[in-house]
Amino acid sequence: MASTQPLANEALFGPPSQPLRISDFIQELSQTVSVCAHSADSIPRKAQHTCAGQPDEPQRSSMTDECSVQDLQKSLDDVITDPRLMAHVMKTHEMFTQSIHDTAELSGRKKRKRAAVDELAHEHPEVLALRRSLEAVRLKSWPLTLHSALFIRPPKQSDHNTLHTTKCLSLPATVSDPREALVFVTVYDRLTWGHKLLSRSSQHVLLSSHTLGDLFDVIPCPSNEIPEPPTASSSGTWGEASARGSSGSVICLEDVAYGDGQSEQDYSDRLLETLRFLPEDKRAALQKGPPMHDAAFRTLQIRLHRPYWLCHAGDCEHFFVIEHLRAYHPSDPPVPSFPLTTQITPRLLENCKACNKVPAVYAVNGDIRLGETPFVICAPCWRWMGPPKPEHADKVQVVPLPKHEFGWHG
Repeated sequence: MASTQPLANEALFGPPSQPLRISDFIQELSQTVSVCAHSADSIPRKAQHTCAGQPDEPQRSSMTDECSVQDLQKSLDDVITDPRLMAHVMKTHEMFTQSIHDTAELSGRKKRKRAAVDELAHEHPEVLALRRSLEAVRLKSWPLTLHSALFIRPPKQSDHNTLHTTKCLSLPATVSDPREALVFVTVYDRLTWGHKLLSRSSQHVLLSSHTLGDLFDVIPCPSNEIPEPPTASSSGTWGEASARGSSGSVICLEDVAYGDGQSEQDYSDRLLETLRFLPEDKRAALQKGPPMHDAAFRTLQIRLHRPYWLCHAGDCEHFFVIEHLRAYHPSDPPVPSFPLTTQITPRLLENCKACNKVPAVYAVNGDIRLGETPFVICAPCWRWMGPPKPEHADKVQVVPLPKHEFGWHG
């Protein structure tokens, strides 16, 4: 906790920009728009349409026809909309990339050769016609060469997206200034198998009038789905997970700690108190800031591409990077739709350790029959295990695993 940014992964980010105050960015943007509008108004309307070198209507129509790509668009649409043709294209591409990787590999490891199957005689006539038309293309820069292996990698987990469409949270409108900037934020989590490595978990777009608390509210996290512990009235049964709890949180941004303000001593106070026990040469120069739900982005000074630290739910850490800023455009979604979530990386679910076939739904603690604790198991396997013996029943806890419902769906 001596640092507010990851030390081993700086190569994934940056280099960070110079300090940038978002309010100054919006001010300069407004001045630029005003100057451009004034310049356009000062030009006579007739001169705007008769600028030197501008083609007349026949020339414009001829240029439009010459530059049209409607024929290419139709060919692509015909292939994409036909499942048989699209499957052929995808399969061919995968075979080419796999052969390139096999040829470029220098490990000397022997690979099992796949049996060559003569599929040409069984191809559908439409697929055969498509393959021959592609082979007849004279543009020789299209085929992939051996050097393409340097630029091809298999897809990572963070390349996938659980969302089919952009997710809109539609927070209550707090816009007091019509001038807005869009803040693009990418969130990273530590990898479970290597805590010094980070992986992208989600991406969001917020308005400059939104706060750091709004960003915290839209980040999906399994810590928000921890089930309720058993009570005396629940007979030892764990309850369903509720939405975001009030366990506390803190965001460290540009040497300022923003707590949640939910208690007299929130996470920012506890963080500063913890840092006092560290040696001075390892102590981060932090100061307490306002509550995160009162810290609007337009009031902050940030650096693009620099990772900032977020901690909540005890020791659950996230790192977020502000990728870029830009002006709000009329073609963007309506202002009340923000903040937007554009990407969420699917969670890697652990399989049942009994059958190793389906994802586990329970973590069983203290059951001597399973050989280890906690033991993750699916519902059918746990039913087939049967209840533990009465003398051991008090020591067994069955905790439901997170279902990834809150924040993961559009």
